[in-house]
Amino acid sequence: MSNPGFVIGNIARGEDFWNRKEELEAIWRALEKTNVLLKAPRRFGKTSIMLRVHEKPRGGYKVFFQDTEGMREPEEFLSRIIADLLSDSTIRKVLSSTGKFFSDFFKRFESLEITSENLPEIRLRLRKDIGPDWAEKGGELIGRLKKYEGRIIIILDELPMLVKNIERKRGKETSVNFLNWFRFIRQIPGLDHVRWLVGGSIGIEHVVEQAGAGTKTINDFEIVRVGPFSEMDGRAFINGLLKKEGGISDVPAAAINLLMKTIGPPVPYFLQILLRECLYLLRSNDPAFLTETLIEKAYQECVLGPANRTYFQHYYTRLKEYYDRDLEILAKRLLVEVAREGSVPRGSLFKLFTATGEGKFSQDDFSYLMSDLENDFYLSYDSKIGAYAFTMKLLRDWWIRYYDLVEVENGSI
Repeated sequence: MSNPGFVIGNIARGEDFWNRKEELEAIWRALEKTNVLLKAPRRFGKTSIMLRVHEKPRGGYKVFFQDTEGMREPEEFLSRIIADLLSDSTIRKVLSSTGKFFSDFFKRFESLEITSENLPEIRLRLRKDIGPDWAEKGGELIGRLKKYEGRIIIILDELPMLVKNIERKRGKETSVNFLNWFRFIRQIPGLDHVRWLVGGSIGIEHVVEQAGAGTKTINDFEIVRVGPFSEMDGRAFINGLLKKEGGISDVPAAAINLLMKTIGPPVPYFLQILLRECLYLLRSNDPAFLTETLIEKAYQECVLGPANRTYFQHYYTRLKEYYDRDLEILAKRLLVEVAREGSVPRGSLFKLFTATGEGKFSQDDFSYLMSDLENDFYLSYDSKIGAYAFTMKLLRDWWIRYYDLVEVENGSI
């Protein structure tokens, strides 16, 4: 296996893409039978895995990738997907065959080679032609793929954010209509050769429930989860990074043990941040090897320091993006309590939730909130003792350092 380099905040490709063999095998096995929902907290390498599927397809599939996070309307979604498909000449012939809509569009572009230069124009024209009848016209276009004899995978990254963006711009009714329509096209008879690989770094169940669509709109996906590395892979990743980035071939077992313990579950993103800071101090201070003192200094002064705050700030600000104001405040208050105490019984958190929320929320609201915080890798639930704790030691330490004083803003909800 090749040695990886630092890829902090960017997509890991080539040698930097490190050993996600089990996840990739699970995805390809599932795609043979059905559509796949890839679930992972942000910064766990979900997009890198999806792009690996895109760049190294198997089984004769043609694979298309779209990051949907910035899209805000169904028409935009459709114009981008269809324009992508049109870039393949064989699929283009199928899509441009006789149909109910778009005859003028295809006549205009039938002899035009689609390139990165003219793609924006094609998307814009498609979007105008789709217009307010996006559901019917989109269904007609996707339905034409029945005539295509090959195999297709369409990858959509950050679908939950697309749904939320549609709701914000066009209202709940449109977001529900989109979710129902998207399920409909996945169920069109004769389209078993077209698979959808959908990813999200926030809880899609919460998003569809909040929109009022219900989880029935996503219950046809097989779920594949992306978690931290195994302990063995985490140790190998540390060795590989130190060898490539620091020229260190012989890393003492005690140093690796401390690095693993300092981070908690071996998430590659966070391991890279710690190792980068360790190597910086190593070069600055010129010690012979990674010492316990150096690792602790790199962690406390650098990783948790102001210069690196931006790497973790997302875990705080996303609560504002994800929840309405009242639930945002409640989520932050519960996280502060768990960070302070280390471990808090479920019953105690529910009492705090009820008191802070002043009776505005139900037990079901609490249950959904805690499930979201687990899915997004903030907290883990220990069923043996019935208590919650931070999943990552690093994230707990960061929360305490910057948000220990957070209570309920303005005193109440």
